[in-house]
Amino acid sequence: MQSQNKPLAGKVAVVTGATRGVGKGVALALGEAGALVYATGRTLAPGASNWPGSLQETVGEIARRGGTCIPIACDHADDDSVKRVFERVHDEQSGRIDVLVNNVFAAPAQMPVNVPFWELDDEIWETLLRVGLRSHYIASRCAAPRMVERRQGLIVNTSSGGAVRYTFNVPFGVQKAGVDKMAKDMAHDLKPFNVASVVIWPGFIKSEKFLAQPDRVPAPLARRIMESGESSEFAGRAVAGLAADPQIMEKTGQLHLVAELAEEYGFTDVDGRMPAKPARA
Repeated sequence: MQSQNKPLAGKVAVVTGATRGVGKGVALALGEAGALVYATGRTLAPGASNWPGSLQETVGEIARRGGTCIPIACDHADDDSVKRVFERVHDEQSGRIDVLVNNVFAAPAQMPVNVPFWELDDEIWETLLRVGLRSHYIASRCAAPRMVERRQGLIVNTSSGGAVRYTFNVPFGVQKAGVDKMAKDMAHDLKPFNVASVVIWPGFIKSEKFLAQPDRVPAPLARRIMESGESSEFAGRAVAGLAADPQIMEKTGQLHLVAELAEEYGFTDVDGRMPAKPARA
């Protein structure tokens, strides 16, 4: 039964890449809103990675907010690992997935910035597009048949302005543009079955990785993020709003800025601020 405080009670959500960053913020918001959240990522336990954040920590935070999260260790570079996630969710939830959030992203230890594409290591392309585009496609293919069968569901894909503006390097921009196009085209196929597919753009995120090592990005950008960046939960609140929107099919196939959704659904960032909207072009 849904309530004003738990508008997603009874819903089942899968959030990929929920150990930290936007994925964790989305998992927290969905869990707090009452959804049963399956959270995926490579880092199950604290200390198992060189970076802060783990699935167990995500689970614990959701529990403290009165929600439930089930962690599943998954290597999203491995299609079979991704497929096993959905096989488990389908088995445990009788084929039900109400919300899929394609968020997982793999970045190199040091993101190349303004490096000509012919000077980049070939592996940069593979890293960015396999985990962050192909993995989204595989996850969507696994979730969509059950959503289509039930004639309801929502697939949210996280992207950024890198889809339309040069950001970091060529492979990064291609990955983001691919996510945007994929979300729009999936919406075309899913719309006749009352299943929505959207893409969201957060602004600059004060992620755990950034706060742990801000020198990974150019100094001017680091200053901007520290001064006006968003928390990862700001995007999470946007996804929770989309998942609870009874008119979600009116938004399918579209790009939604997190800051615009905040205005529409009436939420702020965790510190009470309303972050500025990123440019669409």
